[in-house]
Amino acid sequence: MPKKPPELIYAVDDVPPLSASLLLGVQHICIIAISLIFPVVIVRAIGGSAVQAEFMVSMALFAAGVGTILQALNRKGIGSGYLCPSVCGPSYLSASLLAAKTGGLSLLFGMTLIAGTFEVFLSRAMHRLRVLFPPEVTGTVVAMVGITVVPIAITNFMGLDASDTVTERAELIVAFITLGAMLGTSVWSKGKLKLYPLLIGMIIGYAASYLLGVLGAVDLREITEAPVIAVPELEYFGWSFDLLLLAPFLIAVTCSTLKSVGDLTTCQKINDLDWKRPDMKNIGGGILADGLSAVTAGLVGTMGQSTSSSNIGLSIGTGATSRRIAFAAGGILITLAFFPKLAAIFVIMPKPVMGAALIYAVSFMIIAGFNPCFGGSVSSTWQA
Repeated sequence: MPKKPPELIYAVDDVPPLSASLLLGVQHICIIAISLIFPVVIVRAIGGSAVQAEFMVSMALFAAGVGTILQALNRKGIGSGYLCPSVCGPSYLSASLLAAKTGGLSLLFGMTLIAGTFEVFLSRAMHRLRVLFPPEVTGTVVAMVGITVVPIAITNFMGLDASDTVTERAELIVAFITLGAMLGTSVWSKGKLKLYPLLIGMIIGYAASYLLGVLGAVDLREITEAPVIAVPELEYFGWSFDLLLLAPFLIAVTCSTLKSVGDLTTCQKINDLDWKRPDMKNIGGGILADGLSAVTAGLVGTMGQSTSSSNIGLSIGTGATSRRIAFAAGGILITLAFFPKLAAIFVIMPKPVMGAALIYAVSFMIIAGFNPCFGGSVSSTWQA
C-alpha cells in the first residue's frame, strides 16, 4: 500500500470535491492545449485548410480525453491508475509530418493506428524489462524529457515562432506577469488557493495579453465565430498504409514508450513516500492505455498520443494527483471536441502565456527526474 507523502493535498486515492476536481481538470487542460499546435503544424506543412486543422484539433481533444481516462482506470490490466494525461506526442511529430507529406492525412491516420497497435503489444512485455529501468535510468529519462521542452517553452515565452522572429516588449511583460502570478500563487498563497497557480496565472496572463494588445480582436473573433456545437465532418475520415513508413513510426512509438515509462515511474514516486523502484506491472498497464490512446487517435483522425510530462510537473507543483482529476479532465476534453467555441479559448492562447505555463510545469518535472540520481526524494525537494 503506497504511503501518502505529507506534501500532497489530494493524493491518487483521495476524492476531491467535484468543484475542485473540475477546476483542477481545467488547469491540466491548459497545459494539454499547448500540444494542439502539433496538428496545426502538420496541416499547414501540407497546405491543408483551416477546416482540416480544426478537425484534427477536435479529434486530438477527443483522443486525449479517452487516453487520460484510460490511464486513470487501472482495471483489468488497463491503465496505471494515475493522473497522467495524454497529449499530442512530440515523439510522433517527425513521422507524422513525413506521412502527411507522402500520402496525406489518411496515411498519417493509418500509420498512427499501426504504431498504437504496436505499443499495445509491447505493453504486454513490460513486466519482463524491469532490469532495463533502474531508478537512475528512469529518473534521467524524465529529466531529459523535461529539458527537451525547455527550448519550446523559452521560444513561446519570448513570443517567437517560425513566422515571428521579433520579441515585442508587450509580449515579454505578459510572459513575466503570467509566470510571476504562477510563482506567487505557489509560494505565498494559503489554503486551497495553492492548488490553482497555473489557472490563476493563465487568467491573469490572458487579461494582460488583451490589455497590452498581444491578444487582439482577430483572436477573439475566432471564439465568437466558432459554432457552439459541431460534429466532425465524415469526409476527413480515412486510412491508408505504407510499409516504407513502418520504420519511422515504430521508432516514434518506441521513443514515446520510453518517455511514458519515465512519466509513469514519476507518478509512482510522487504518490509513495516509501518508493524504491518502478512497478513494471503497473507501468505495463499504463503503456497499454497509452497505446490504446494512440489507436484511438488513428481511428478518429489525428496524430499519436502520449503521456504528458508537463502535466505531471503540474501535479507536483500543485500537490494534487488524485485520479478523480483525470476523470474530470478527460470528460472535459471529450466535451470540448464537440464544442468548438469552448475549444477556441485554448486554441488562441497567447504565446507568452503558453511559454510561462510550460516553464512553470517542466521545472518540477526536471527536479523530480534528477532526484533519484542524487539520492533525494520528491518530498525533500518540495520541502527545500
